[in-house]
Amino acid sequence: MVFEVLDGGPQSTIQDVGRPGYLATGMPPSGAADRFALGVGNLLVGNDPGERYLVGRRPGSAGLEVLLSGLKLRVLAETVIAITGANLTAMLDDSPLPMWQTVRVRPGNTVAFRRPRAGARAYIAVAGGIDVPAFASSRATNVRAFVGGIDGRAIKKGDVITTLAPGRALGHLEGRRLRDSLVPRFDGRWRVRVVLGPQDDLFLEESIGTFLSYGWRLSPTSDRMGCRFVGPKLDFKPRPAYLVEQAGADPSNIVDDTIPVGGIQVPSGLEPIVLHVDGPSLGGYAKIATVISADLGQVGQMRPGEIANFEAVSTNEAVEALRKLEDSISEASLVRS
Repeated sequence: MVFEVLDGGPQSTIQDVGRPGYLATGMPPSGAADRFALGVGNLLVGNDPGERYLVGRRPGSAGLEVLLSGLKLRVLAETVIAITGANLTAMLDDSPLPMWQTVRVRPGNTVAFRRPRAGARAYIAVAGGIDVPAFASSRATNVRAFVGGIDGRAIKKGDVITTLAPGRALGHLEGRRLRDSLVPRFDGRWRVRVVLGPQDDLFLEESIGTFLSYGWRLSPTSDRMGCRFVGPKLDFKPRPAYLVEQAGADPSNIVDDTIPVGGIQVPSGLEPIVLHVDGPSLGGYAKIATVISADLGQVGQMRPGEIANFEAVSTNEAVEALRKLEDSISEASLVRS
């Protein structure tokens, strides 16, 4: 036993990299909304950061994903942790907890997140990784499907969190931190790269231009399933007869097809919705674009009211951006204080 939960906050969940490969069964990948943050945290404390997105499914070690603030933990056993991702004013007892570096904690300490300053989701990586039963080879929590984590739910007051044995001696983990040049800066205005399609051909050219030039505001009605953006209406081309017959009269309706993680559907042209890591696998709305895998973490770090600008890139550029991001989740990116 390593932590006792004193306050679960609005939604704190156990996450690893997730369970990709099950969309055909209707199961989304889940996992960290910001894979880079959790991956670096795991590296810092000597854990497995998970297998690369393009080549494998190994989910890596599990940590805690903290939404906005409110989580409070009591430390039950000496260990080493790392706080990464959003700056949610993390505190160790009454002192600020440094981010993106390892910190030794001892029995009786409290770890708390007081208020969000930049970004939406922080991560707690702990030496050894959190130990809960795996579902489909992953410990990631999906609260809508009631799988993963602790009974498929967010953690709550009274929960006790255990870990696996650390992979390295705790003394060897102290003083490790991410290079300053690699620490993300969350300033409230976000550039999110997308690949247009798969149904961008159903939208008017003027609407595609609007989609790529407007500053879209994140709605409070957003979560790990979908991030809803507010802005001008996007209009569609005249409906082909086959779509009217097979999919319905609404201009955004299509014959149901698969939804990639990051797909942006626009029901009735009113609000673009980025389907995120807990999103559905099938849907009947046209998708104007798909957020590239390397930028899904940015969408996951947005807070309601913040602005995103979408930028179109090629598939090759999307793949290269993901390779660059994942190359940075490596021991070469860490230094000692």
